[in-house]
Amino acid sequence: MTVPQFSQHHFLRGSTRLVLGPNGLYVSQGPRRGAARLETEIPYEELLPVTLEHQKPDPVRIPPAGLWVAVWLLLQGLSRFLNSKSTFPTELWVACCGFLLGLALVMLVRRYRGRRVVLTTNRIHLAFHDSSRHRAALDTFVDAMQLRAHAYLREEYATVNPLEHIELQLHRLHWLRQLKVLSEQEYRTLSTRLTGRLSQDSIKLMGQDLETPYLN
Repeated sequence: MTVPQFSQHHFLRGSTRLVLGPNGLYVSQGPRRGAARLETEIPYEELLPVTLEHQKPDPVRIPPAGLWVAVWLLLQGLSRFLNSKSTFPTELWVACCGFLLGLALVMLVRRYRGRRVVLTTNRIHLAFHDSSRHRAALDTFVDAMQLRAHAYLREEYATVNPLEHIELQLHRLHWLRQLKVLSEQEYRTLSTRLTGRLSQDSIKLMGQDLETPYLN
C-alpha cells in the first residue's frame, strides 16, 4: 500500500516532507543535505482542524526616491566617463554593476517569496512556495490527510457503549462533532443510543436546569 506523502525542495526554505503515518502526521524540515531542523509527529487527535490558504504575492514596493537619485547620479557619472576618453577603473565598474544587479535581485526575491501557500493544523503552521508544479499534489495530500484523520478518529472514538462511563463518552462525541468528524445527525443518533434520551437538552424546574435521567 502506498503511503501518502508530499515533499518540496526550496532553495531559500530548504526541504519539507510530510508523511501520513498510521497514528499521525510526520513532519520533517531542514536543508537539502544534513540534519533536519524540525522533525516531529503530530497525532491525529491533535491535527484537526486543517486549512490550506493560498496567499497573494506582496505588492512590489517602489524603492525610495533617494535610491532613484543615487541610481540617476551613478548613470550620469558613467555617461560622462564614457563620453570622455578617460580610463574607467575596473573596481568602479564592478561596484556599479554589482549595485544594479543587487537592486534587481532584491526586487525579484521579494516578488518570488510572496507566492506561498500556508498549511495550518491545530499544532503547526507550514509555509510552502506556491508553485503550479506542486499545487495539485499538495491539494491532494491535504484531502487525503483530512480523510485519514477523520477515519482514524471515527474508528478510535466514535464507538459508544451504554455499559461504560456515559459522561466521558458524551464529551468524546461532542469533541468529534466540533471537529466535524461527526455530523449533527450522527451525533444525535449516537447520543441517543448511548443515553436512551432523544434530546440532550436539560429540563427547567422553577428556573433551574435539571439533568434528564438516563433511560438505560
